Amino acid sequence: MTESASPPGASVERLVFFSDAAVAIALTLLILPLMEGVGEAVHEGLDAFGYLGQNISAVVSFVLSFVIIARFWRSHRRLFDRLEFEAPGIFWLNMAWLLSIVFLPVATAITGAMPVDRPQLTVYIGTMLIASLSLTGMEMVAWRHPETWVEGAQVSREAIHVSWAMVILMVLALGVALAWPVVGYWALLLLLLARPVRLLLDRFDAR
Repeated sequence: MTESASPPGASVERLVFFSDAAVAIALTLLILPLMEGVGEAVHEGLDAFGYLGQNISAVVSFVLSFVIIARFWRSHRRLFDRLEFEAPGIFWLNMAWLLSIVFLPVATAITGAMPVDRPQLTVYIGTMLIASLSLTGMEMVAWRHPETWVEGAQVSREAIHVSWAMVILMVLALGVALAWPVVGYWALLLLLLARPVRLLLDRFDAR
């Protein structure tokens, strides 16, 4: 662990409140394309099953993005629950993280409304990759500044390994999706390998 003699920065409390509010708005915005589809279905005389069949891609995109944002938010809260003060640079890394989270509803709308192609895959998976990189950056900065931690808490190297595992797998998922567009978003199933990759990173770090 790298010790720092710098005095603590501002309290993270307001940054956490602001971030939580932005995430809540992003989650709410995810549903808007589906809400618009209801009006169109009524105009076309469709019933509930007809609406769902016509908007199945949008529904799947909504659920996937909702779960992804929820997971990012949980990881974000776990990090900031261990911090009392802002470490140097963590504010702007947090803004980069929020930028990707707030943009994800746009990427989701594109995913649900347009045919799958390389630009679409790049936008959607790339947005998640930026969020992962930003979160990993915040964890690394926080780990290097123990003076910002809540008393009795710590930011562990194992937590950083979890984040790096997600970054590695998202890079691989993006590479697979771009190399074989027919695979599409199924490439994101690689994220299920997060635990084995994290264990490999733990073992490598232990050496």
